[in-house]
Amino acid sequence: MRGLLSQLRSLQGVSQRAAIQSHPCYKCKHCHQCLTSLKTVTVQSLRHFSDDVIGAKWSVHPLRSRGIIRLKGPDTVPFLQGLVTNDVAVVGGKIPSLYTLMLNVQGRVLYDLLMYHSTDVSGNSVLLLESDANVTSELIKLLKRYKIRKKVDIADVSEDHKVFAALCQGDDQKISLDKHLPGIISATQDPRVNSFGWRIIADSSPSVLKGFGIKEEKCEEDYHRQRYQSGIGEGVVDLPPGNCFPLESNAVYLNGVCFHKGCYIGQELTARTFHTGVTRKRLMPILFEVEPQNVSAGANIATETGKSAGKVRGHVGKYGLGLLRIAEASKKLSVKTETEDDLVVKSNIPDWWPKET
Repeated sequence: MRGLLSQLRSLQGVSQRAAIQSHPCYKCKHCHQCLTSLKTVTVQSLRHFSDDVIGAKWSVHPLRSRGIIRLKGPDTVPFLQGLVTNDVAVVGGKIPSLYTLMLNVQGRVLYDLLMYHSTDVSGNSVLLLESDANVTSELIKLLKRYKIRKKVDIADVSEDHKVFAALCQGDDQKISLDKHLPGIISATQDPRVNSFGWRIIADSSPSVLKGFGIKEEKCEEDYHRQRYQSGIGEGVVDLPPGNCFPLESNAVYLNGVCFHKGCYIGQELTARTFHTGVTRKRLMPILFEVEPQNVSAGANIATETGKSAGKVRGHVGKYGLGLLRIAEASKKLSVKTETEDDLVVKSNIPDWWPKET
């Protein structure tokens, strides 16, 4: 397969570790999960990826379900700082990407976002927000509602920016970016989970897709299948707007919340729940014993005794996500359907969760 990635190399440099360790949330007593496992690489000097053959264990997936919003202007960082759960001020340089959420005033999740630092043609700093493409227009309307007099330019650039995920089938996630492929705008290790490969933002020129050497029609479903296997929620199906909470969605485990950045919309309930409450339900990977034919989001998951254990959020084939009560997750579970027999499902704790969970 032709495209993005070349030889496997170590990227654990001193400057990278220093940048992560200098962040105020690094190993703090409240949110030690924030940045302790984050690994990224600066690509400001890169415009391309390697055009060598990708190792057999790497696969590159175009994500047509993802949209990109560009924000630029002198007030961009303070504007976003009051709207999202993570610390926007650290994005750039050694930390070029972040995972974060936008909440409503009740502390419920509205949108999950991946944030990237980049520059425009004039060399000015910009932030790119990756979100579910189905809600790009709604997200822009919300951002403009809060903009008021702030000097921030907000634009949908999804037509000019395409999102790709590079996933590894093995344990070694280390890569080097040696040679060049035209069209790369940003490339970072996924800021949510180290083992979940790389996130690439590229322009929409045909040369990019040709360089990847992939069939676009078949790749995205494979990405979502692997994402469900890893237990990572993404988009409005897995995180229905206004109907889920950040802690239940594993936002802290996914490096998506900073508890020392100051106030933002929904911050009070999130902080209070984290410090004083117990999270009894979480998004967890589920595996159907038989591939379901007619299971929709919201289907009930029950124990053998009929007690509700949670609900299905989404699935691709046998793999899916469920919002499960942690106390019931290890029991024998089944999904109730109207048109099929009850479907047996199993769940497990992802290996990227904290060991004490």
